Amino acid sequence: MKHRRFAKLISLVLVASMILVATACNSSKNTQNEATSGSVSSSASTSSSPEKSEDSEKSPMAKYDPPITLTSVRADLGTNYKYDEGETIDNNVWTKTYEEDLGIKIKYNWVVPGDQYAQKFGVAIASNDLPDVFDVDMKNLKLLIDNDVIADLTSVYDQYATPLTKSVIEGDGGLMLGTARFDGKLMAIPETQSMLDNIEMIWIRNDWLKKLNLPTPKTMDELVKTAEAFVSQDPDGNGKADTLGFAINKDAVSGGVTGWADIAPIFYAYHAYPGGWIKDASGNLVFGTIQPEVKTALAALQDMYSKNLIDREFGVKDGTKVAESTTAGKIGIAYGAMWNSIWPLNSSKENDKDPGDWIPIPLVSSDDKPVLSLVSSPVGGYHVVNKNFEHPEALIKIVNEWVEKTVGPNADNNKYGTTLEGKEVFKMSLFRVWKPKQNLESYQAVQAAFQSKDPSQLNTTDKSNYDKTLAYQGGDLKSWGYAAVFGPGGSQSLLEQIDKNNQWVFNEYYGAPTQTQSDKGATLAKIQNETFLKIIMGKAPIDEFDKFVDQWKKLGGDQITKEVNDWYKSK
Repeated sequence: MKHRRFAKLISLVLVASMILVATACNSSKNTQNEATSGSVSSSASTSSSPEKSEDSEKSPMAKYDPPITLTSVRADLGTNYKYDEGETIDNNVWTKTYEEDLGIKIKYNWVVPGDQYAQKFGVAIASNDLPDVFDVDMKNLKLLIDNDVIADLTSVYDQYATPLTKSVIEGDGGLMLGTARFDGKLMAIPETQSMLDNIEMIWIRNDWLKKLNLPTPKTMDELVKTAEAFVSQDPDGNGKADTLGFAINKDAVSGGVTGWADIAPIFYAYHAYPGGWIKDASGNLVFGTIQPEVKTALAALQDMYSKNLIDREFGVKDGTKVAESTTAGKIGIAYGAMWNSIWPLNSSKENDKDPGDWIPIPLVSSDDKPVLSLVSSPVGGYHVVNKNFEHPEALIKIVNEWVEKTVGPNADNNKYGTTLEGKEVFKMSLFRVWKPKQNLESYQAVQAAFQSKDPSQLNTTDKSNYDKTLAYQGGDLKSWGYAAVFGPGGSQSLLEQIDKNNQWVFNEYYGAPTQTQSDKGATLAKIQNETFLKIIMGKAPIDEFDKFVDQWKKLGGDQITKEVNDWYKSK
């Protein structure tokens, strides 16, 4: 599911100039000038004592002398990542930088393919064979805390995190950092990401609109009529009935967000928020999946499918397969993330095929109420330290170095982020954090430079985005993907308005899975996916939704609701 990798990829791609995420399909998923961090230079003198030096005790960026070794574990970067000659996951620009600047050698106890990581890590937990510093999800974070395995980072974060690092991690007001606090103790450093960049939009073939003399859709009814025209009026001009309206991937059937070819925004159009825990009128949390608005949205999807506006075989096609159909010029509308122009829509332009004039447009509503998107805590994972590790501050120093190299005033995106050739060097660094609005801020900086006709004040990341936009305007089709994000009318311009108007509904539950969620969640999810798929494909009547709701409640949903609300009230 190559589409998922760009959820993170864009964070530096777009720092990179590109939110959630290397997956088993060997796939995955920000910036502006900052004031100096005030941290001590990485070349600060250090003691030669074999014990921790005085500077390393007190300075956020001082180098260990002699060097220390920090062990960790990780999933590999997948077959999509291309190493340069002599470069490995153990030997690259990031591992060299950490050793040269900080005196920290990183040693991986093991590296396995992404689809084997969970099992391997589970064995490591069970055998208490954990490295010094490593990444976990919320479920395992809670497990390790309960078993007193990881270090309290409260004091080392307060002492060692530079002002610049704190401005990045706490850029959302401390929301994401707060998810790592338990009983007042900071037990992890969250891999902060952009909540805003996870909000989806509509990508549509503007050339097809023009050919068929259609207006840009402003409502759900207009969007459906546009899809009908894309199916019936031969927009590609080949004389065959071989075009589709909506790109939908099978992994999005439940209404979850993958970042590409989703249906979640169709639910949002009917003010339904499947997968989210939202506040009701009394202030309690209710599960969005079982609310009546979901039934209305499913009926609309069933109608679209019956009219052949959706691929008849979407139920067996993942995001990569749907991307192939889309870039082959067979689909005209796709719900997805702001980075879809970088993947997959860019490939047709880069391969000199019929590029298609894809443009991003705002989500549309089914009525006169504004359409709001469901957003969740975007933490990508948690960086934790083994309680027995002698240097817990080393993690904070690594994060400081990451921030300096990717966000600081002397950041070098081409070296540490994503190169001009598209190599995602940032993936080499295991421990990462991202500014909550890094890509939006980069877009704003780029637009200001275009207006002033003076890019001299841009940092390297923003300058890269500026240059690519300028290159596309000069005829370089390979730069279109970035121009469609950072250029005039690009995807970030839509997110700028969403941010300005607070057009979202927050998923209020971001804790570890409750006991019943752990015990029953997989079963309930399976029932949900099967029911939704049958309804959409017309294999079950719309009233099957009511039976699903009753079943969900009886098989553990009511108990989950109680547990979630107990957590919510205890915060």
